[in-house]
Parts: sequence; structure tokens; C-alpha cells
Amino acid sequence: MAKKKTKRGSAVKPKPKKVDAPVDYSKPLKNRKYEAFCQEFMIDSNGAQAAIRAGYSENGANVKGSQLLTIVSVQNRLAVLRAKLSEETGVDAAMVIEGFRKIATGTLSKTLTNKHKLRALENLAKHLGLYIKDNEQRRDLTLADIAAMAGVIRANG
Repeated sequence: MAKKKTKRGSAVKPKPKKVDAPVDYSKPLKNRKYEAFCQEFMIDSNGAQAAIRAGYSENGANVKGSQLLTIVSVQNRLAVLRAKLSEETGVDAAMVIEGFRKIATGTLSKTLTNKHKLRALENLAKHLGLYIKDNEQRRDLTLADIAAMAGVIRANG
């Protein structure tokens, strides 16, 4: 680094940059409102409602919830909280996907209807990214289109 000169011409050493210590996201965030938002978001995954419950104004709660979800420390804390919840409950993404697959491909009965099968397929399609808004090549698919592609719904049930 080049040394700066003062008005008198003497050299001044530049101050070294402060390096932040790594953050342990398994512990609550230092910003209490951010931590409250994270805890509330884990209840229902609704950013606006979590923001309100965390103490933010109801006016603009949608915007505030979205803003909070873009903050890296909030994202990292939520990832830790989700992992902890998954570990505590024994439920992970693979288990949920397998459950949807079983419903989508199961035999129709009084309790398992086409409506259930279509809903399971819709959730699988969302997980696989078939509904991504920015995908220009995507054509609008109906649930029936998805079911027909998967070949899981038979005319006779």
C-alpha cells in the first residue's frame, strides 16, 4: 500500500482493514429484530406476517419481509434454523418428495383422489422448478398437463 502524505509532507501509515470474526449462526443474531423475524418466519414462512410479529409496522410489511429475506445474516440464520428443525423432526426434503411421489403415483381410493394426486404433482413440479417465472422457455402448464406427462392419472382411476 502506498503511504499517504500529510500537508507537512510526512508519511502516514494506512490503517489496516478490520477483519470481522466469522459469525456463528447457530446462536441468535445480535440484531434482535432480525432474530425475532427469523424465529417468526419459521412458524409459517410468511415474510409479511413474520415482520409484523417481529415488531415491524403493518404498513409496508410485505416490502419489509422481502427486504429482510435478502439480508445474508438472516438467510444464514434461517438455514441453520431449518436444518435444526429437520434434524429434530426427522423430516427432510427427500422424505417430503418421496411422500409426494407416493401420493402422485398411488392407487385412487376414498381417501386418495385425483385432487390429491394433482396437488402432489404440483408440489413436485414446483420443487423441480417447472414454475420458475424467469424461465422464458416455459409454457403455461395446467395440473392436468403435468399429470398427463407423468402418466400417473388413468382415465379409469
